Amino acid sequence: MEDVRPHYEAIGRIASAAIANDDVIVNSYDITSNDQGFLGIDIQHRNTTLRVNADPDSQYLDASVTARLRERDDVDTESLPPASKVRRVLFSESDIEDFDGTIRVLENQPATDDREPIFDGVRVVRPVYAYDSDFSFKDYRIVVTDIVPRMNEAFHIVTDELDIEFTEKESIQSDNDGPKPSPSFH
Repeated sequence: MEDVRPHYEAIGRIASAAIANDDVIVNSYDITSNDQGFLGIDIQHRNTTLRVNADPDSQYLDASVTARLRERDDVDTESLPPASKVRRVLFSESDIEDFDGTIRVLENQPATDDREPIFDGVRVVRPVYAYDSDFSFKDYRIVVTDIVPRMNEAFHIVTDELDIEFTEKESIQSDNDGPKPSPSFH
């Protein structure tokens, strides 16, 4: 069996930096407690939940921020645009993908199977190089101050360009498995 100590040490560096940043660890999971075989933590940073995974087969951790629309009561999901249209708007009219990471448009299959999948939210994923022993609070802050605003920007581009409206200023529910802290878009 592979030595998992480096994964725990890397997650420990992230947790230490998060706590030093006044963020809160809201959930943790080990390799045996989840279906994907990852070790990780969920971190509450202001109104946003970050998930940090340590994939035993990777050379770096993944930090992600996810926001879904299906959890909102103030959105008529049947009126949302097709996910393919959202991808065209988001990726062709901005330089939002110009960073060390990926942005994914999330989909939801409508109740009627004759329509293509509709827009359901945004996920931003960025590598975190916490396996390096010199990983610091500053490195953590760089990740957080990149992915959280990037998710908000992606969401604003889509909602502005495609005239998606919300009847309330409700925050968007995170799809993480732990407690359900919510990122908000303002």
